[in-house]
Formats: sequence, C-alpha cells, structure tokens
Amino acid sequence: MDPISDMFSAIKNGIMRRKDSIVVPSSRVKEAILEVLKKEGYIANYERLEKKVGTQSFVKITFKYLDSKRERNAIQDIQRVSKLGRRVYKPRHQLPYVEKGFGIAIVSTDAGIITDHEARKLGKGGEIIAFVR
Repeated sequence: MDPISDMFSAIKNGIMRRKDSIVVPSSRVKEAILEVLKKEGYIANYERLEKKVGTQSFVKITFKYLDSKRERNAIQDIQRVSKLGRRVYKPRHQLPYVEKGFGIAIVSTDAGIITDHEARKLGKGGEIIAFVR
C-alpha cells in the first residue's frame, strides 16, 4: 500500500542479504529521498533505469559498505515515521534529533525533501518521513 515503506523494506532486505544493489519502482518522491541518502553518504549511488514495464520506471540503488567484506553498511537502520494512516508533522523548533545528531530525519517541507539539519538552518518544519542511522 505504501510505496515508500516498500522501498525501505527492499533496502533493509538488500542490506541483510549483503547485496551490491537492488532495483525498485521509481517515483519523484523516492528519487528525492534517495538524493538525500546519497548526499548524506548513506548510499553509494542511484540511477534511473531505461527499462519500463508498462508505464512504470525503475531505479537501481547501489549500497555503500564500510568494509571490504560487506559486513558493515552505512545504513544501520531506516524507519518510516509518517505513515498512510498517521501523518507526523513537526514545526521547526520540534524537529527530532536522531541518535543525538549522528543520524538524520528525512523531512518533507515546502522547500523539498531535506534533512532535519537543513530544515533547522532554513527555519522550516514539515512532515517527518523517516529516521536513518
């Protein structure tokens, strides 16, 4: 039902299986979230694939591992906060700190999908999409 949660589940499963990359259905929101993860160093890369099934396009996510044996991934955990049945909105002064500032919260604001650190700098609040550590 929730495409973003499905993408997060695919990422968790790919990390547990120590895969190099995974392929998930694409959307503008998912690509904006992946851009934040890439910019913050949680994934190595993502790219939109040319193949389509009907009208659906796909994106390939390449994971970033911290060791050569692929035992430590840059993403330790990724949790969906705001869900379809319960949206979570916070003003700028109530944005959460994840792992005392070592993780990030992905926030959807009127300035786009950004991290909690950027939202505080811009003085923006919004919907808390996920916590990443």
